[in-house]
Amino acid sequence: MSEELEEIFNLCDTMFANADIDFNELMNSEIDETFFSDYTNTRIVNSFLFNFSKLQDKIGAKLFKKVLYELKEIDTFSVPMIDVLNQLEKLEILKDTREWDELREIRNILSHEYPLDIEERVENIYLVLKNYEVLKSIYGNLKRAVG
Repeated sequence: MSEELEEIFNLCDTMFANADIDFNELMNSEIDETFFSDYTNTRIVNSFLFNFSKLQDKIGAKLFKKVLYELKEIDTFSVPMIDVLNQLEKLEILKDTREWDELREIRNILSHEYPLDIEERVENIYLVLKNYEVLKSIYGNLKRAVG
């Protein structure tokens, strides 16, 4: 494995470890309007959503192409994203290209969220919690592919 790829995996491992702490805390909480009256809870949510977004971005923008390049599935980094996703599906790193499209859409939702709308915020938190394991699974598949 290239040194650059190893560095990206190490960074992602750290981010996942931090996100796991927040994920477990949130999964053991009842998230509603009163949940946000405790500033510590708000910090946990913000930390989790930040890590989720950064991980989704780093995996999509860096890891996908670098892993395919390492596996000699591509010979340039200028491959269109749809071709990258199709190749990842073919290698069974992704179950389906729509899986990644959904994660990207969730990230877009988070970037346009208005924290004052508590109902929307709670809904988005549960959406991310539900899809966090999907992101971790894709990441695990990437690591195993270059293992």
